[in-house]
Amino acid sequence: MKTTLSLTLAAVLLAAGAAQAQDKPTSGVSTSQTQSANVVANLNTRLNNVVGDVDATAAAIGNSVTLDGGKAGYVSNTQVFRGDAVAELNGSLGSVTGDVNLTAAAIANSASLKVGDAGSVTNYQVSNYDPTARLNLNAGTLTGGVETTAAAIANSATIQADAGYIGSTQGNGAYTSAASSVNVDRVTGAISATTAAIGNSLTVKGF
Repeated sequence: MKTTLSLTLAAVLLAAGAAQAQDKPTSGVSTSQTQSANVVANLNTRLNNVVGDVDATAAAIGNSVTLDGGKAGYVSNTQVFRGDAVAELNGSLGSVTGDVNLTAAAIANSASLKVGDAGSVTNYQVSNYDPTARLNLNAGTLTGGVETTAAAIANSATIQADAGYIGSTQGNGAYTSAASSVNVDRVTGAISATTAAIGNSLTVKGF
């Protein structure tokens, strides 16, 4: 009889502990970023007689956050950018046997929020000054593909969550500019040139 009572009591205590664990409030995540100074990236390349691929990137980013988790009571992100973000890439290529990939990216605020289960997810981004991306390419003979990208983005957010509430606010008061100049004498392969200036960009998935 004592053994039976002991086992029963142990089962009750385990069940009570499990119930308390299940009822325990889920914690939240809150981030805040403020950048009040300029962010500048300059890259100058002068290459010739290259056998192999060429990859070059100039990236100026004011605020960037990545949150990736399974469960949270709430997820909150705030980003404020008050500086200039300038990215400039100048490429001078003679002869290249391989693919060429050049990127100039200027981003004020960037956020990636991913949570499996949340009570709420909120995102707030403000950019007041100027993201600017410039890319210049002068090339001779390129045996391979060529891909160039100049992208200036004020606010960018991706939210993926199964949440009771999702809210996002993006405000851009900045001059956002992207410019490209691509000059190639001879190329064997495909050419892709992209120039994009984006004020606010938002992607929401999973609801």
